[in-house]
Amino acid sequence: MKKKRVKKFTDKGFGFPVILEDVPMVQVRGSWVPDINYAMLAEAVFSELSRLNGRLTGNQVRFIRLQLSMTLQEFAARLRVTHPAVLKWEKKGDSPTGMSWSTEKDIRLLVGRRGSDSTSNFIELYDLLENIEPKRKKLITLEAADLAA
Repeated sequence: MKKKRVKKFTDKGFGFPVILEDVPMVQVRGSWVPDINYAMLAEAVFSELSRLNGRLTGNQVRFIRLQLSMTLQEFAARLRVTHPAVLKWEKKGDSPTGMSWSTEKDIRLLVGRRGSDSTSNFIELYDLLENIEPKRKKLITLEAADLAA
């Protein structure tokens, strides 16, 4: 069996790209594939999504839901939204979901709670999320004189 290492490999097996660095590779049936434990990779990716810089995409939300072994209805109930809302987010694919920041923060905290080994790590995640300023639409500003009848 042939083996080699590559500096960077982009894995798309979770529905979104995950860049792996210094990856051991093995040749299987003529194709080079990472020689890694995908269960461990899935857990690492799951944990990293709580701290992701940028908004969650539909594929990432689906991955989170599946890692939590939740149905659409169970995930929706946990977040206090409708299951069609969750389905709408997931259908966004590689695009940001468009959900409110408070809902996204709840998802990230749910992920962080499962992956956290201590209360201090969870509080650190909460503080990190509190200081992130998600991209928002510009507020409408009007001059009062423009509103005169």
